[in-house]
Amino acid sequence: MKAQIQANYEKRLKRYAALVHGNEPLGLVAKLATYSSLLKQHKLHGDGLLKIEPLLYPLIQAVEIDLHLAVAKLLEDPKRSDRSLFKFLEFCLTNRTNISWQGKEISEDLLLNQRQQLETHRTTINSVMGRRDKFFAHLDKRYFNEPSRIYTDFPLREEEVIALANCVIGVVSSHQTNLGSAVSFHAGEFYTIAVENMVRNLEAGRKMNFPGQLEQ
Repeated sequence: MKAQIQANYEKRLKRYAALVHGNEPLGLVAKLATYSSLLKQHKLHGDGLLKIEPLLYPLIQAVEIDLHLAVAKLLEDPKRSDRSLFKFLEFCLTNRTNISWQGKEISEDLLLNQRQQLETHRTTINSVMGRRDKFFAHLDKRYFNEPSRIYTDFPLREEEVIALANCVIGVVSSHQTNLGSAVSFHAGEFYTIAVENMVRNLEAGRKMNFPGQLEQ
């Protein structure tokens, strides 16, 4: 019984780890790093970023939606999905005495704290889910008629989504670390550097191919 529960816990955690840290397909860490870096470049260059390459605007929007969908996938209502991270924490709390971290009983206080940390982002979670369910994954009649209304009915600030994504990453990474699994906390740096290099190369190309255009 105990061995079966432990194996179930580790199997489920491995799947969450793939969704968070994976590269094929891209996990939450890669998507968050790409999104955060694009926002940083936008703040650094202002509207000049779109002069460097107009397609960067729809790219930022596309990466933002992809990040929202990746977060929503992990934070489904536990009553609707057994794959929700909330359901995973429920499983851990219910079976706590049969789950161990390197020979030590899993910490109840840590599990309760993790659930509370996620709940502090409840308003953000609701808006992410609302956008996904009503517009991005399915099309509600209201937003078929008024697409832009989705942003006012389910408001989100960039920093709120980033904070929520970091919270999800932190929960999964904590379980991996306590279990003794290796976790790379530098994987996102590759995508951050890649975005910086992309913008730098695009800027150099714009200056070379269209002299004086960026100064207009």
